Amino acid sequence: MLLLGPLLFFYVRGTLNDTSILKKSDAFHFIPAVIHLIGIVPYSLQSFATKTQIASRIIQNVDTILDINTNYFYSTTVNFIIRPVLLLVYILYCMYLIWKRFAAKNVDQNIPKKQLLISFRWLIILIMSLFFIVFEFLIITFNSVQQKPSVGLVNTYPLYILSGAAYCIMSFSLLLFPNILYGFPKRVVVKKETVKKQKPSSESHTKTVEVHEDDPFFELSESIQAYLQKERPYLNADFSISDIALAMHVPQNHVAYCINSLMQTKFATLKSDLRIDYAVELLSGNLNESFTIEGIAKQSGFKTRASFYGAFKEKIGMTPTEYIAEQHK
Repeated sequence: MLLLGPLLFFYVRGTLNDTSILKKSDAFHFIPAVIHLIGIVPYSLQSFATKTQIASRIIQNVDTILDINTNYFYSTTVNFIIRPVLLLVYILYCMYLIWKRFAAKNVDQNIPKKQLLISFRWLIILIMSLFFIVFEFLIITFNSVQQKPSVGLVNTYPLYILSGAAYCIMSFSLLLFPNILYGFPKRVVVKKETVKKQKPSSESHTKTVEVHEDDPFFELSESIQAYLQKERPYLNADFSISDIALAMHVPQNHVAYCINSLMQTKFATLKSDLRIDYAVELLSGNLNESFTIEGIAKQSGFKTRASFYGAFKEKIGMTPTEYIAEQHK
């Protein structure tokens, strides 16, 4: 619980700054959790029988939980209060960071505006949902301490329902804004000599890129397409988006942005289409006579015959067997 605030802060800051690197000063945020960890060491070293007795007392009468001290430094009441209060402080500070970032008049032109707007909406939903949940949890905690846990928990039952609704909204928003997982991608400097040698990989994957030449990630998207065309890493059955990121020496979220926003496709679709294009090359040549369908499927990067057949028919409109028959005709 004491780590929720720091982790939220690191996520929001990393999303705003497009980095996941921690600073030395960030160790300060772990101090409350470390203090708490040290404080519960004596309780943790007690026998299992003693802990079972404590659990039995709480089950029989939940009000006794305030009288059971499991931390060496402070009481259970302080323990219950400090958790939502500390998290609420971090949430308010994250609100300030978001406001400061988007209230600035000079917007970074190296950040695509569409992605900026999507990420902003997601951060607002995330922070407001968490604020609502933590504020309700603080009310429940206050009522339980001021009265009795048994009374406070029962009287605040509607708040549990509202908290559940807030959790659902926060989770459902991931479906509405899937691009938030990419953060705020910024310009990546690509060597000019590398860009000059690049050529469009295929009309199916580059026809939409020309519209986005003013996008700061246009050069990176061209580099990705050139890499896919030249190296053909998709022929590896375990090919993933992280392989492109490693080859380009850029963060994975930058690659994901280029594929989704500039190339306007999904990585799974792009990978499947490239493999089918390669399979068509094999089937159109003489290799279809020396390779079985399973062999061509594996050569193209598919793990199973079924997945190959399904992808092939979806893109070409016929099965590999029917395609071979058409070629013979």
